[in-house]
Amino acid sequence: MSAIQDPALRKSLVRTIGHDEPFTKEEYDSITDLHVRGARNLSGWEECRNIEVLILVGCDPVELNEADGLRALDTLTIRDSGLRSVTDISTLPLLSCYIPRNFITDISPLMSTPRLKNLDVTGNPLSEHSYRKLVPSLVERGCRVLRSDELEWKLTHHLHAQGIPVSCYKKNHEYRLCRPGLGLTDSPEYAHPLVQESDVTSLLSGNPERVFRYFEDEKLVPFA
Repeated sequence: MSAIQDPALRKSLVRTIGHDEPFTKEEYDSITDLHVRGARNLSGWEECRNIEVLILVGCDPVELNEADGLRALDTLTIRDSGLRSVTDISTLPLLSCYIPRNFITDISPLMSTPRLKNLDVTGNPLSEHSYRKLVPSLVERGCRVLRSDELEWKLTHHLHAQGIPVSCYKKNHEYRLCRPGLGLTDSPEYAHPLVQESDVTSLLSGNPERVFRYFEDEKLVPFA
């Protein structure tokens, strides 16, 4: 099989298979669960034809255009990453799709994913149509959807519209900020500063670039 270009992806495959490259087709086929962190080139993971669970954390870019033949993949998690489109995801036989804190604006392709039962789109700059129309439509179809509350969604949408790739989300009823993808930080899954509701409101009405001051001198603490 061809060599894996990205060191983070190679590390994940080595950890899963148990030895360094080269990997055989049989070894790729034996993988059912893969967790990749910090990859900048995901080319090669699609060789895992029997994969059932894929977890991508802090990866950017994230393109799944080679994944349409993965008929066993039923749980996909992509968080704090550079996922910008769910078009390729919609072709997968997913039961659960957890994609918090990415760059998703349009979830319309997921309307044609018949097996989808769980969806998490919190911390994404969803369009008005996706947030107010498509999410409720998925819920009516019996899909359990986690989405941002109104205020955090408005700030995320506002910041991304201004070209500032910072998102707002809630954890344990507290507002936090994050920088999805690898454009602003090499560790987007870490250092999610706590902010007050008044800060969120202020960022909505004031200079959006003030959001960067909240990331200064933050202790690196991961958030799930």
